[in-house]
Amino acid sequence: MASPTEHFRIEELADGVYAAIATPRGFGLCNAGIIDLGGSSLVFDAMLTPQAGEALGKAAERLTHRPVGLLVNSHYHGDHVRGSSAVGATHVVSTRRVRDLVLERGPVHLRSDRVEAARDLARIRSGELKVGEVERAVYEGWFEGILATPDDLDFRPPDLTFDSELVVHGSRRTARVITYGGGHSPSDVFLFLPEERIAFLGDLLSVGFHPSLSDGDPQEFVRILGQMTPLGMERVVPGHGPAAAGTAVPQMERYIRGLMDAAASAHARGVSRDDFVRAGPAPPFDRWTFSLIYEENARFIYERLAAGRPAAGTG
Repeated sequence: MASPTEHFRIEELADGVYAAIATPRGFGLCNAGIIDLGGSSLVFDAMLTPQAGEALGKAAERLTHRPVGLLVNSHYHGDHVRGSSAVGATHVVSTRRVRDLVLERGPVHLRSDRVEAARDLARIRSGELKVGEVERAVYEGWFEGILATPDDLDFRPPDLTFDSELVVHGSRRTARVITYGGGHSPSDVFLFLPEERIAFLGDLLSVGFHPSLSDGDPQEFVRILGQMTPLGMERVVPGHGPAAAGTAVPQMERYIRGLMDAAASAHARGVSRDDFVRAGPAPPFDRWTFSLIYEENARFIYERLAAGRPAAGTG
């Protein structure tokens, strides 16, 4: 079982700007951000568990020398919000849609996740589910974290909501909290620091990890990624994977477009859904972690086509 210091590692991106990068076997799973605004501090995303959320809040206080003023929820998925009540922020910020989804789906998803985590952890440990060493470590931390989360978790929904953008002005820097709609999920929020050209993108970006597509709209996902381009992001922190250069954003777009195009081609040639899934991802994405999520993505995209919904990425 992970100790509080094993959930993430801190990476300084600029003076007063830090990424909390989730570690394998830790209970964080998703990355987070810590920003010293000057006069106040901000945390971006709360990680998978209250254990990781508490450690994140303490790290933010240690690094900024003040309590957390604002916590931003990038979207409603459990690995980004279940630590919210433990971070210790004065306010939680996101869109109204994220607030509604945390309240409506949060407890329901936790209950179902606990059942699935127990099953999948047993499959990994028995050898039924065969994955590589690094991927196994990530899955074990993920599933153990879910099982270590209390049944009666206090889901703390956003109490401050915005429609398209919230600008937070500090004496040291300004942060833009932005939504362009929903692509990965029904509503996705990211944070951009215009002076440093640093962005915390939540699950609108994955680096070295397959992004989950099945709770969103892949075409909207591609549109949102393209809409980010004019911001001129130079350094980006994904929801999963290491911090990277801004060129990781068009790579994410290529991943989604490539999967949509491959599914469209397979469907047109009469390849079955299961055969398409078994074929696996094309290079370089065949080396990415979260192979189970890739299979889910491939089924989802193929089934959209079978249902007559557009999935090709070249339109």
